[in-house]
Amino acid sequence: MKQIIIYSFVTLIVFSGCSTISQDEVFGGLREETSQNLQWIKTPQESEMVKKSVNDLLSQPLSQENAVHIALMNNRSLQQTYAQIGLSQSELVQAGLMSNPLLGYTIGHGGGVTRSTLSLDVALLDVLWIPLRRDLAGVALEETRFRVGDEVLQTVREVKKTYIDAHVAQEKLALYENLLKSHEASIQLAIRQHTAGNLSKRNLLKMQDTYAHARLEAIELKRENSMARETLNRILGLYGEQTNYTLEDTPLKLDAPILDAKGLETRAIKNRLDMNAAIKAVDYAARDAGYTQNTRLLNEIELSAQSEKETDEQRFNSFGIKIPLPIFDFGQGRVGKVQAMYNQKVHRLYEVAVNIRSQVRESYALSRYAYDKGVEASDVIVPVNQEILEETKLFYNGMLDGIYELLEDHRRYNEAKMQSLMFIGDYNKAQADLEYVLGGNNHGTK
Repeated sequence: MKQIIIYSFVTLIVFSGCSTISQDEVFGGLREETSQNLQWIKTPQESEMVKKSVNDLLSQPLSQENAVHIALMNNRSLQQTYAQIGLSQSELVQAGLMSNPLLGYTIGHGGGVTRSTLSLDVALLDVLWIPLRRDLAGVALEETRFRVGDEVLQTVREVKKTYIDAHVAQEKLALYENLLKSHEASIQLAIRQHTAGNLSKRNLLKMQDTYAHARLEAIELKRENSMARETLNRILGLYGEQTNYTLEDTPLKLDAPILDAKGLETRAIKNRLDMNAAIKAVDYAARDAGYTQNTRLLNEIELSAQSEKETDEQRFNSFGIKIPLPIFDFGQGRVGKVQAMYNQKVHRLYEVAVNIRSQVRESYALSRYAYDKGVEASDVIVPVNQEILEETKLFYNGMLDGIYELLEDHRRYNEAKMQSLMFIGDYNKAQADLEYVLGGNNHGTK
């Protein structure tokens, strides 16, 4: 018995000294998994470094790429998600530790006799269960890494879409402000023509009404632009002077879409991090069920050693063992629970797989439709309205059309350009969605 206790202490020392993967190593794996430059803020010094980096990026016109970079290191919701890695890694460390031995000391005095007792209790089976617990915690850590990675990629997608919305809102406002200037010049000319008797009062009132509605539309576009920027500010984690940035003025493009949907579902199932997380969840539930089954009867065995001494007597040493008797609790409740959780995780995995395949088909279709609409608007509708405006200008210069007709065609031309801009923005957002549902960058699959 004495040898068993000594062995337990030796094993305790060995397992306590076992190395575990660090939080930084797990986070480094997350960087590779997502192919993103991530920054985990854990100290005030790192927070200041991030703030300086953000301000440096905002000192120049903000591109979509830099917006993503800012969000990945400055979005506080994402920082909270990164902390899940620390929690899971801490649980892995804890799983590799034995329960502390209990050291007891009692002393009693009576009838002129003093008795002192020194005891030590050790949870013996902890030695056996440590490898199983570490295995479980390791799988849980991998699941966490995949879940956090999926949150990162979702954030990347949302930043791209939010940036596109802000970019489109800014360009629409710029287009309409130019149209509004044209309206202002035309209404001043119309007033002079009406005063000179060359324009009827009815046509002047029509122009004034059109101008008033144009100003209302400009106010609405300003509101949209302000809301789009605030949405971008929130996801980037910006406040105060940081919100005074300017967006890069590079026009959005209609890049060629993926032409063939063959193999996209298989690629998504292979690459999606939420799919990998669901697989690890099933793996964890299966191992947890096995662990519970193995420990259902004898999950706690304690070894005890006592040393007693009375006045003027020799010290008396004793050793013992405590084994739980499975009379009432056979572990059936715990076993039933983990089996139900395993079944739950299996169904969840199936659900994730079905949803991913559906998302791929849906995102691919939306991307194709958005591309076709963008091409139709930019290659047909905008050029046609531009030609109509040029023809109307000729009629106006030849006094065959009035100023009202010219303004109306000018308005239709600008509306066509704004519609084309919105369709191009929708296509770029659909591409961001498709990139995410495929599990990463979709370049090279066209």
